[in-house]
Amino acid sequence: MAGTPGFTELPSDLPHDLPTTLGSLLQGGAGPLLAPVRAEIFGPQRFAEHGQSLGLTHAAGRAAWSSPSFFPRLRSNIGMLRLARQALAAQAAAGDDVSPASLWLLDNFHLIEAQLLAVHEGLPRHYFRTLPVLLGEPLAGLPRIYGVAWAFVAHTDSAFDEDLLVHYLWAYQQTRELRLSEMWALPTTLRVVLVENLRRLAERLATHQAARELANRCCDRIDAGVTPALAALFDRVLQRGVATAFLAQMGQRLQDRASGANDRLPAGVRDWLQQVLPNLAAVMAQQATEQTADNLSVSNAVASLRAIGDADWPDIVARCSPLTQLMLTAPMFAAEHHTTRDDTLHAIETLARQSGRTEMQVAQALLLLMTPQVPSDDTPADLDKDKGDDTTVAGHWLQGSGRAKLARALGLHPAWPLRLRAAARHAVLPLYLGTVALGTWAVVAALLPALLPASPAAPGGAAGWALLLAALLAVPASEAVIALLHRVISESTRPSRLPRLALAKGIAAEHRVMVVMPAMLSDTAAIDDLAHRLQLHHLANPEAHTQFALLTDWGDADEAHTPRDDALLARATTCVAELNTRHSQSGDDPAAPRFLLLHRRRRYSISERRWIGWERKRGKLEQLVAALATSPGEGTPARTAFVQLGALSSPAAGTRYVLTLD
Repeated sequence: MAGTPGFTELPSDLPHDLPTTLGSLLQGGAGPLLAPVRAEIFGPQRFAEHGQSLGLTHAAGRAAWSSPSFFPRLRSNIGMLRLARQALAAQAAAGDDVSPASLWLLDNFHLIEAQLLAVHEGLPRHYFRTLPVLLGEPLAGLPRIYGVAWAFVAHTDSAFDEDLLVHYLWAYQQTRELRLSEMWALPTTLRVVLVENLRRLAERLATHQAARELANRCCDRIDAGVTPALAALFDRVLQRGVATAFLAQMGQRLQDRASGANDRLPAGVRDWLQQVLPNLAAVMAQQATEQTADNLSVSNAVASLRAIGDADWPDIVARCSPLTQLMLTAPMFAAEHHTTRDDTLHAIETLARQSGRTEMQVAQALLLLMTPQVPSDDTPADLDKDKGDDTTVAGHWLQGSGRAKLARALGLHPAWPLRLRAAARHAVLPLYLGTVALGTWAVVAALLPALLPASPAAPGGAAGWALLLAALLAVPASEAVIALLHRVISESTRPSRLPRLALAKGIAAEHRVMVVMPAMLSDTAAIDDLAHRLQLHHLANPEAHTQFALLTDWGDADEAHTPRDDALLARATTCVAELNTRHSQSGDDPAAPRFLLLHRRRRYSISERRWIGWERKRGKLEQLVAALATSPGEGTPARTAFVQLGALSSPAAGTRYVLTLD
């Protein structure tokens, strides 16, 4: 349906005192009102049966460029919603009674309008074109996931039930596998269907109001002794599908007059009304039933738009995606953060398109390679092994050195793509340096003529001046070119995310970490502030297998030890000990407290001719890593770099990671 046009005047057969907004809702070219997206309510078992049968009928193919898009329809929906809101708001402002459904729309219209932006951000047009489209009617040419979402909205009366959605999608995929891209398009597609339903409901409410207002105008004319062209007006409301509302309003207004002793109702009107409205009570009951259903549908749809935005979609997709469930059988994949899982799943999706296989087939081949192979006695000695990488990580096979082997397992010939990728990596540095050199030369060449003196002081002086100025201009010009180049790169290049573990149950003992704050012991106020910041970091990250440490030095001095050193170290020791007392837990190991103080003595620096902490911040971190890497049985030469403060200077055994905070 095209966008809703504006109207500056009413059609000639409508009363001229009818508001223009209401009259536009009754214009003849609009056609009958579309029924709300509403059907029989299904429970879990019935939804499972429906999902399986729907999957059998949902034959799909690739989208053609001429395929219809729901983006124009979405804009049309927003336009009609605005027109309906204007009509309903005018009714409320006039003091007329408005239905609960109308109040829901008026109070939440800002949320509905925001869906247009959410849809365009969540499902760009190019992404829409990659989704499989339905081949059969009534939704032919629209994305298959649109049909899936439509059925869910219809059979829940626009209510969003996360568990029911997962149950339905899982049943659907017993007969028809959904792609990963379709699963991620589902929340946006649900919004599209809900906005479509709200458009139908809002148009229905506003057009019913227009029909009732038209009936009031007709009754007012009858009261004034004028008989309107009821047949023509009835044909108009009949075409729009709101004849019931029109007749019910007229019946209520005229029934008392028609039954009175002094009947002033014209005979033609009375006969016409008896012909088209033989049973007013039945019509009123039907109106009440429809109004109750519309109230529930509107409130459900508005609540669902909020719930969809608040839902944990990575978890929903994981629960109802067979591909994700299959990958979760790999322990390393199950332990990864959802963003890292997404990268893996998208890489599987890309390989499926390149190889012509299904995503499940690619995942099965990947899992076969990820599974550690137990060597047997007859295993060949020259068996192809991937050394230096953890082969249980999906990224090793999808983006790392194992990609070629996975490609061969899928029947791909990755030699030229890999060579092209390697050549691109090797060309990055020459391309960067060449761009900087060319840009610098261009800037210098542009500025040099304006800076050269008009009359050189001596023969051959022009060349000398040119070389001197070029050399002086080269440095600032290169800095400007590099800054511009870095800005272009940062704005145009997508960042690559490092793999992450989810650590859903907290940091495990085998991943014990130490959070360190390199600092200087300069005065007591600074020490108190450092202790406070260390406490804040602990409160924000109360992990059981984490230690928080101050990694400190004294300030530079002309001698190895100054009179203030002992007092500053004592103050730092007291502050850290107080933190351990304040935040100690029953399960904490007294020998490895939560808060540490790792302090170094000064060393004489020949280059600076002063006593300083060796290599300052870099040296502290280097000595800490060396201390953590030294096993107790191997001697502790690196540990002597730090002042021995008993338990306060004793890192927990098995600390594998260091996180440095400035």
